[in-house]
Amino acid sequence: MPHSIFISYVYEEKPYKDRVAGWIEGHRLGSNVVATCERSDVRQHGEQEIRNHLRPLIQGSAAVLVLVGDTSHSRKWIDYEVSVAQSHRKLIIPIRVPGTLGGLPREIRAEPEVAFEPNAIARVLREKLG
Repeated sequence: MPHSIFISYVYEEKPYKDRVAGWIEGHRLGSNVVATCERSDVRQHGEQEIRNHLRPLIQGSAAVLVLVGDTSHSRKWIDYEVSVAQSHRKLIIPIRVPGTLGGLPREIRAEPEVAFEPNAIARVLREKLG
């Protein structure tokens, strides 16, 4: 059975999200790992629509990869995605975006950061998800 992975990121780091999604599509994070992330921009419909769009994606995932960059710790939607993941007891893995120094979101500061490298991410997913 495949493990669905939600990728949480800030827009400025979309190239890194795309790279992780590419690793998933290329089976570099495991042959049973599939990417789940927003597929459409619903921001123009307001905050409730954003919540309605994100919540089921996170609920249906096995884990959430949080791309941690310079401003992730202060972003409202990162906090929301982490909160939803925690409320549904999802595995949350902070991934450090190369060249950034920002802190982790408050709710996951105790979690160990994982390097932005497919083998490191795959190893954590195997250990935690089986």
